Amino acid sequence: MRKLSLFILIIFIAFNIMACFDFSPSYQEPDPNEVQEEISKDTQAQKRAQSKNETLKIADQDVTLYFNLYDDTNLEFTTYIPQDMLASSKEGDFLTIYSNFNNKKNKDAKITFFSPIKTVSSNLENMIKVARDNVTEDGFETTDQTVNDYTLIDDSDEEFDIIRKQENKSDIIGKVSIFNHNERMYYVIVQYPRDLEKEFLPRAQRIISDIMFYDEQFEENE
Repeated sequence: MRKLSLFILIIFIAFNIMACFDFSPSYQEPDPNEVQEEISKDTQAQKRAQSKNETLKIADQDVTLYFNLYDDTNLEFTTYIPQDMLASSKEGDFLTIYSNFNNKKNKDAKITFFSPIKTVSSNLENMIKVARDNVTEDGFETTDQTVNDYTLIDDSDEEFDIIRKQENKSDIIGKVSIFNHNERMYYVIVQYPRDLEKEFLPRAQRIISDIMFYDEQFEENE
């Protein structure tokens, strides 16, 4: 009986001791330095206006289009995409922008960007091979002769023309540009039916010229 009474007394004392301690999780104010560090990850490229109107020369006419800002965190840049085009990012560092004129998606008129993930090193020779292999798999012939009288990117490391001939249909033509930004290799492929050149190419060129990488700063005149 004494043992039972002693056991009950020990349990009673233990509960009272535990009641003196607060085992609930405590709230800790966030470190303001850590919060500021998170906010500072926003780049100037991402802080651009969310939309704009732009007038382009399309089929020999001045046409005003509405553009939306597109942010690609994998490729680490933003650009503006016209209202009549569609962007589609695949798993990995691919971005494809299709024409959607009159609400009809055209898979033959598109811009494709690619860059290996940052943990994978690449070089110009490798990127040229990857780009050539990809367009060849899509049925294109590559040529160093000038099929298209324009340059996609002024400081590109390599550019070449592509053509996919089609019976009873307009040939698909285009250009490939391989370039380097901040020690990271990229390529861009622009392709379109020959009879759609005057409608598609001005939009594609504007998309490319509007690219701003995350590590870039606004110019003073912007």
